[in-house]
Amino acid sequence: MGCTLIQELNGCIDRNSFALASRYAGLKRIFTITGFDNVLNTCWQNELDKYRKQYSVGGELRSIVGMHVYGMNSVDELHEALSSNEGLRYSCLFPNGPPSRSQMSRDINSMDLEFVISVFHQLKQDAQRLGVYKETGYSEVMQKIDTLSNYLLVALDASLVVLNKGLFPFLKTGYYTPTGKQEYGLHIHVGHCINADSTTALRITDANIHETNEFERLVTQTIQTCKTTKLILVIDKGYYDHVRFQRLYDAKIFFVTPRKKYSLKKAILYLDEDRETIIDGKRIVDGYITINEMTARLRWIRVYEDDKKPFEILTNITSLPSEIIVALYGERWPIELVFKDVKQNFGLQQPIGRTMTALVFHIYAVFITYLLLQIFRHILGGRYTGMSMLIFRRSILYSDDLEMILRKPP
Repeated sequence: MGCTLIQELNGCIDRNSFALASRYAGLKRIFTITGFDNVLNTCWQNELDKYRKQYSVGGELRSIVGMHVYGMNSVDELHEALSSNEGLRYSCLFPNGPPSRSQMSRDINSMDLEFVISVFHQLKQDAQRLGVYKETGYSEVMQKIDTLSNYLLVALDASLVVLNKGLFPFLKTGYYTPTGKQEYGLHIHVGHCINADSTTALRITDANIHETNEFERLVTQTIQTCKTTKLILVIDKGYYDHVRFQRLYDAKIFFVTPRKKYSLKKAILYLDEDRETIIDGKRIVDGYITINEMTARLRWIRVYEDDKKPFEILTNITSLPSEIIVALYGERWPIELVFKDVKQNFGLQQPIGRTMTALVFHIYAVFITYLLLQIFRHILGGRYTGMSMLIFRRSILYSDDLEMILRKPP
């Protein structure tokens, strides 16, 4: 009786091991379908293989991306998976076995950042070529703006990756929170295409660098990525600047932003053009304003709700109803979910090295993984379109239908 039970249990273990091996081997197909392998080969042409053994930085980057795809929590767990699973070694191009744990640590702490950053930007170009940024299924508001239907809705924002000063003593500058507490870490500045739920830009700075200093670089990266200036930028108060608004107006780039209180000190109001509408119990007042001697008039929308302070929005969009403008600003929330996702579910808050090089490499590796899955989700289409990134990643791990797709030969 006991022997029979043990044989049955061993059979279950074998079947589970086979399923896990096949899923790990499917990572290679993800790399092939999305063009990630071609990107690595292209970016690697001008680089030198720094390592003595029969593996390269490409294999190291593949394994770290695989770690985030499969939700592993540490490099130790990744090394154990590489050691025990032939499917993962096959996907990461380690045919003769994985590097040692100490070698992996040395590789991570001395990674060639120019190579990794070029992989990220090349992957964005592939996403644009495949039409990823033209998706509209992730924003209901974009389906209501007929006159601007060929524009992309992009949110820009920054978030602090908090790090321990004791573990990273080279972090000499800190960030003071509104409560006066000093926190150490790195700022990640991100551009996110909301209509397609896809990353368009990424910058990394010290914690004390304010987000407004990276605005122009994020916009430039977004334009280069999407190959268009037909953008609707949804930006927070941190990017508030009158000269910037005038430049965006002159460049015919639309923006939606909250108004700051001080902006009315030298403002010309056009109250005779105010129009009021009542929608869902909210009173929306729509007018125009010229701020600090700007040559352009901006649209000034105020939303009044019971027992709340009025919420005010400035924009250079004149062709859409006021309630649509309010809804467009509400679409800024997905970028906050991106920050939450990469920190909590993709391991951004769990550094894999102790040098600045390792920190920057890890951040780029997380966003490479995120963008890779965005491309893969777009290619699959169908019922996967509209899935959140977390649910889609769970499908890769547990969906039998997706496993069958990944088992197919290229």
